[in-house]
Amino acid sequence: MSAARKFIRETSKGLPVNVVKKPDSFPAGFKYRDTLALPRINLLDMASTAPTGVCLEPPGKIRKFQRRAPEFLNDPDGVGLFTSFPDIPIVSPPIFVATAKNARLVGFRAILSQDRLFFNDDTLSSQEQRQEFLQKMAMPYPFNEETGLEPTSKIDVFALNPGRRAVERLEGNVVVLGSDEPSNYGSWLFRILPKIQTLRQVDLKEPVRYLVWVGIPSFREYLTMLGISDDLIIHQDPENFVYDLERAIVPSLRNNQAFLDPESLSLYSELRSRFGVPQEPGMRIYVSRVSQSRNGHSRAMLNEPELVERLKGMNFRIIDPEVLSVTEQIRAFSSAQMVVGPSGSGMFNIVFCHPGTKVIDIESEPHWIHAHCCLFSSCGMRYGIFVGAAEDRSYEKHHQSWRVNIEALISQIDSWSVV
Repeated sequence: MSAARKFIRETSKGLPVNVVKKPDSFPAGFKYRDTLALPRINLLDMASTAPTGVCLEPPGKIRKFQRRAPEFLNDPDGVGLFTSFPDIPIVSPPIFVATAKNARLVGFRAILSQDRLFFNDDTLSSQEQRQEFLQKMAMPYPFNEETGLEPTSKIDVFALNPGRRAVERLEGNVVVLGSDEPSNYGSWLFRILPKIQTLRQVDLKEPVRYLVWVGIPSFREYLTMLGISDDLIIHQDPENFVYDLERAIVPSLRNNQAFLDPESLSLYSELRSRFGVPQEPGMRIYVSRVSQSRNGHSRAMLNEPELVERLKGMNFRIIDPEVLSVTEQIRAFSSAQMVVGPSGSGMFNIVFCHPGTKVIDIESEPHWIHAHCCLFSSCGMRYGIFVGAAEDRSYEKHHQSWRVNIEALISQIDSWSVV
């Protein structure tokens, strides 16, 4: 859509109109502010008079969890990707909801306030995390979350270059559901969807709409399953638009390490109860990436077709989550007593498995293992890590092609099936 084009879109149910206009001028600088450092406000002020502020979900304290170690680490080819997996504590910040009046949303989740601050849906508990985040924001696309923020002489102050993006004005109360990596299915599941649970505890004044990336049909389907009317969902397009929001309501990231808290787990349990099935005795599923590899996606398992044929002979059900509806995915994973698959977004569907399901996670890179272990542990899975061999073991480049030791994996499946 041309940035020079102007138009008005009427919305249903008497909601305010959206106005799209040319890019306009922006203040010279925005200073980063950790969201928990914003002025504290009362929940009753969330969608009314408060200019910029934050309220905490009770009890408003640091949350502490324990990540269980996997039941096994099998590295048949001696890759040495991992050494050990002890039980470790997980510390998560309090849950919050922030608000800002006449604010702007740039990129995935950065809120620019009237008082020339910018914040997002996360809080950074250490100086090291803060420095890392600010350095990322100072980098060019795609590292800075498509914000258009550019560094200045001060490390925590940024100028905004909107480029050719149009500015879309959204009147009324708008919930900003976006977060980091909004187009990634796994990220969407653990970062964005649990925010619905936060909003259920906030009495938002109507009307309210939801601004969120829903470029994949299943994302919109999840929201409607959880009671958000489709006509209240606005697709967020950070590449082409800056959003001028009369009232931005920003629920926080509940699970910043992918360790799902009890409230998030209850949301997935609700979906499993409504759309899933009981575990089916002996049901074993393999989460395939064959179609992704054929379509040119990175991180291809080069001998996966051979593995699939072997698993079919062992009565595994082979599923490709990308071609299933949300309901079909929930039914498939809730039916399983064992799930085997290469790490990736498809494996995040284990949130719909019943607690105690056995999961064999096949890892070929070191980059995301902490988050994967957090996910499996928090969901109550019995899980183990099986290591594949990447072609380039420097791991300087993410998403290398790799192979799995099929005979060793079959042996692991057989031995664990009887435990």
